[in-house]
Amino acid sequence: MKESYENEILFPKISSSTGMDIILEFTYTGSIKEESLNKDIIESFRAANYFQLLELREFIIKTIKTTNYTNNYSPELLFKAVNIRRYILLNLLVLAVATIPLNKYY
Repeated sequence: MKESYENEILFPKISSSTGMDIILEFTYTGSIKEESLNKDIIESFRAANYFQLLELREFIIKTIKTTNYTNNYSPELLFKAVNIRRYILLNLLVLAVATIPLNKYY
């Protein structure tokens, strides 16, 4: 196996170290600090999805629903999430963006 003679393992679906940091924190502690998700919540969701960590995925969705993400960051999150094939997250972000008044950004 390639991993036996190389010093690192690459995960092609995870594009930043933030996602791996979240996965490692969750794997070792069984929980995640909400402030850890502030760095890149979409990448964290993508990593949780890649490793099939359903509990972490649900926590991320709950965090998006209950925090100020929907009011302040929904357009940016939606832009980042377009390539994710998990419709739960996409639908949540689309609904949040749909409730933002159009004149807010002008």
